[in-house]
Amino acid sequence: MQTTEIVERVQQRAGLDSSQEAHDTVIAVLETLALRDLGEERGNFAAQLPKELGEVLAVGDPEIKERFDASDMVRRVAKHLGAPLDESQHRTHAAFSVLMEAVSDGQVESLLNALSNDYASYAVWED
Repeated sequence: MQTTEIVERVQQRAGLDSSQEAHDTVIAVLETLALRDLGEERGNFAAQLPKELGEVLAVGDPEIKERFDASDMVRRVAKHLGAPLDESQHRTHAAFSVLMEAVSDGQVESLLNALSNDYASYAVWED
């Protein structure tokens, strides 16, 4: 999946007015994930994303060992976007689910195993 398709899907799912808002959401989610302790999954996940998006995740310091749950991720994304929590939750869910669709099933499983269980609900989008 290319970056433009990822952004288009996020825009559609989140009901955003512009592709820039969707792009900003994807970047905010990836920059937040870059702060989290993902172990070796950081590089594996980044490698399966389009280059420009993988680089955002790969920029994170591998020495960072922060551990935070999905609720904290939503709060961090809200702060990054300057959005209310309910809007951030919806946008984070849209972006995270599309990013999961952009990589292999095995990578999704590996990444979710590196995260706390509450991230699993963000990985799937029900229309």
